[in-house]
Amino acid sequence: MPIGPTEATLLVAYLLLGPSAWGVYLLFTRLGRRRMRLLRRPPRDPGLPRPSVTILIPAKDEGARIRNCLLSAVRQVYPRVEVLAIDDRSVDDTGRVMDELAAEHPGRLKVLHVTDPPADGWTGKNNALHQGSKLATGEWLLFVDSDVVLEPDALECAMAVALRKNFGMVSLLPRLESGSWWESLMVPLCAGAAASLYLIALNNVKQVKGAAFANGQFMLMSRAGYDQIGGHVTVRDRYCEDVAIAKLFKDNGLRPRIGWGNDFCSVRMYNGLPAVVRGWSRIYYAAQVGSPWRILIGMAWLVFCSFTVIPAFAWGVYRLAAAPAQMPFLGNVGLAWSVSAVNHFLTMTAALAAVYRWSGNPARNALMFLPAGGPVLMRIFGRALRMCVTKKVEWRGTAYQHTMAAKIEAPTAGA
Repeated sequence: MPIGPTEATLLVAYLLLGPSAWGVYLLFTRLGRRRMRLLRRPPRDPGLPRPSVTILIPAKDEGARIRNCLLSAVRQVYPRVEVLAIDDRSVDDTGRVMDELAAEHPGRLKVLHVTDPPADGWTGKNNALHQGSKLATGEWLLFVDSDVVLEPDALECAMAVALRKNFGMVSLLPRLESGSWWESLMVPLCAGAAASLYLIALNNVKQVKGAAFANGQFMLMSRAGYDQIGGHVTVRDRYCEDVAIAKLFKDNGLRPRIGWGNDFCSVRMYNGLPAVVRGWSRIYYAAQVGSPWRILIGMAWLVFCSFTVIPAFAWGVYRLAAAPAQMPFLGNVGLAWSVSAVNHFLTMTAALAAVYRWSGNPARNALMFLPAGGPVLMRIFGRALRMCVTKKVEWRGTAYQHTMAAKIEAPTAGA
């Protein structure tokens, strides 16, 4: 059967939305990765005095993880550092572990116990960090999540590039550790999707004012810049306060940068698939202040640019079976569909394999995108979309239902 105008149009559309779209994605992810290679080991000497740094680590019910995080912080080789551990209303032994380690490292580690719930309009994490910032004495602040483990030279290398390049903020993407197959499959995939939807590499392009991104798992910034934007008071209602802070830094000319931190820190974000689904749906919802549009773009990408490889290949096989003698290639519609689908699958798999490899996870996970990863990612997008409607978020045992302000601005001088 010869190809008709409708089928020809569908084939061209498929070539553009399928293999071509993934080819462009692979190209731009590689270019973006180059922009995010910031840290060196050993670091270059910035030729400037080293400022004092306070590492702030908030934790709520992280008794199983907090010890390794705090030990990695107090073992930093950077010479002028204090560590402030913030116990945010934990009901497990988080506070006890903090106190034990503080007794073992006097003068290096201090503990703040937050016992009162956050005020209306505040998230728990932002309130804890706000309380901690009042006690921080460092000229620079390093915010680290309680599930992160730092390499001994992480702060040294990050501070060196910040001083040498005059960056107001350096945020890192840690190596993604996994304790289960589902975590290894989904966490890097969700992180890669977020990196693409929120164009994180453009944070490092000063000419692109609207693109800003930071990762609260490792966020080093000058105290002067933090105070200039109003600190966590300004972003008190944000569930993704890191992104909001990066935008404020960029809007105020404070030069935030985000980079790969695989060799300098690691994190196990969630325990098990249910926690992955809950956590990443919250991130997708909160990163754009409850706006659904980028979530919808992600869902459309899955439907039109990813899952279409299956019906395209099936249709090609059917057409080949119906007219196996048609030749050459341009006249053989079945072969055109089949070859295009194979090219689509190979390009898509290569792009996803790079994402897994860059995150420190097995590249072979990319082969499970169609039967497992993609469908679960669609489920996560759907849950995030529902949050955009209900505005209900539950995190770390606290339920929130406040509406995030559409716009935030740093306080004006003298305000």
